[in-house]
Amino acid sequence: MVYNMKILRITLTILILGLLPFVVFTLITSKTPILGGIQSFVVLTGSMGSSIPQGSIIFTQKTPFYNKGDVISFEKGSNTVTHRITDVRVKNNALHYQTKGDTNNTVDQELVAREDVLGKSVFFVPFVGQLVLFLKTFQGYALLIIFPTVFFVVFELNNIRKEIMKEAEKRAREEWKNSKFEALNSKQIQMTEIQT
Repeated sequence: MVYNMKILRITLTILILGLLPFVVFTLITSKTPILGGIQSFVVLTGSMGSSIPQGSIIFTQKTPFYNKGDVISFEKGSNTVTHRITDVRVKNNALHYQTKGDTNNTVDQELVAREDVLGKSVFFVPFVGQLVLFLKTFQGYALLIIFPTVFFVVFELNNIRKEIMKEAEKRAREEWKNSKFEALNSKQIQMTEIQT
């Protein structure tokens, strides 16, 4: 039983210490580009095919300009779209980008203005986007962040309690030995006084 608890503790520690930074980074970058200008988005459709599968998390970073072939994320109404630049054009003295999903048959109808681009793809993590969408809900956050963290803290507090108990028992044994030693010394002194 103790062996199983140690394995569980080690496994949970590795999971929490390994995954928690990635999860926190992803949650923060999904809300704001405060960490190095990086933003993350979940790819909701299969328009990018195998190059960025549906359900992936894509991490983007804003750059001064973008080139043909770059994968960018941009706002289209209330949605964030991730497509590849097929052409760079100048319209009304401003840069615009023609985009297309890799699996789409035609280019997107509207050009994307440079100021609407949220960033260029830096990297992506396939198939964990659904997990991130779940994490954005209260139930997901509680289940995958709060519960393991609380479990880990309680587990560590229990280990601290055990160490304190061991230390207290050790001190109690030492005090008991010292009191026995003092009592023995006291009897020896009394016997010496009686003999003299």
